Amino acid sequence: MNNAENQSVKAQIINNVIVSMTYYLNPDVLEMLERVLAKNLVDVVIERINTLPMEMKDSIDSQNGYILQLFLYKKKKLQDGTKYGYVSAIKRLVTLVYKPLTDMEESDIYYYLDWYENRNVPITGKKNQARTINNERRFLSAFFTWMRKEKLIGSNPVEAIEPLKVTKKPIDYFTPEEMASLKDGCESLRERAVIEVLRSTGARVGEIVGITIDLINWETGDVMILGEKGNRYRTLYLDPDAIHHFRKYLNSRTDNNPAIFVSSKKPHQALSTCAIRGIVKEVAQRAGITSRAYPHKMRKTLGMELKNKGVDIGTIQEIMGHADSKVTSLYYAQSTPDTLRVIRNKAA
Repeated sequence: MNNAENQSVKAQIINNVIVSMTYYLNPDVLEMLERVLAKNLVDVVIERINTLPMEMKDSIDSQNGYILQLFLYKKKKLQDGTKYGYVSAIKRLVTLVYKPLTDMEESDIYYYLDWYENRNVPITGKKNQARTINNERRFLSAFFTWMRKEKLIGSNPVEAIEPLKVTKKPIDYFTPEEMASLKDGCESLRERAVIEVLRSTGARVGEIVGITIDLINWETGDVMILGEKGNRYRTLYLDPDAIHHFRKYLNSRTDNNPAIFVSSKKPHQALSTCAIRGIVKEVAQRAGITSRAYPHKMRKTLGMELKNKGVDIGTIQEIMGHADSKVTSLYYAQSTPDTLRVIRNKAA
């Protein structure tokens, strides 16, 4: 056995031990155990080992469960929502194509994605959109790429499958009139604070629920956060209106929870992303807004407001927290119908 093979086998041993101990040790202790094992196996020469523990070779469910458990440990720093996306996609795949993940082929992925495209037809009569299918493909591809890097498979079965072409739609954002209606539709201090913080910061809903009160600079309105995507720190901004309404809500609270938004009833737990979405949807319905209302639409609204005020793409990218300027250009380089109408009137 050459040195490269020996190192690969050691990695497999460490992975097997870590997965076996996942149910008994917390993540910090597991990480320490991984380092101790790696250190103590440096000078050990190993002749032979099976990739998976022997007791897991007889069951497809056990094999796939082992790989998912290993993935969750190795990717423990991912956001919970991202991990959920990966795991959900893989679980759907192995439910439809019941075979070991190590044996998945390109034809299996084609079959799965075709099923995924049509999965809602019996219920809604509509197929999933190309963008939704591409997101599912992206989760699968990233997972199998991780498996390849872990030497669990030789190649990624998703790699040769091209993403579907996506028809570019106009960006979905709230008009100034709709924003005014949203504010008028708030019936509680918390509802108004949620709307104002989302409007002012343009943050992702997953970032909002992670903010604690101590992160807010009340003099400047700055809020330093670790971005949900890209693991980069960036600064959000609460304008005077947002600070005013958030302070009113904060002063009305009687709890000691450091989260910026909490449940109204004891034990006043931090609001989840689902709860924030529910508040936005409920306020919009009450305000008579007929278009879709969701927290991310606030983010898009801020981006379009910045664009229409003549802010350059680079600054918009920084404010929105996009790691890639192409993403910013894709959404915010286009003009709104109102902007085009003004330009046409000036040219007439």
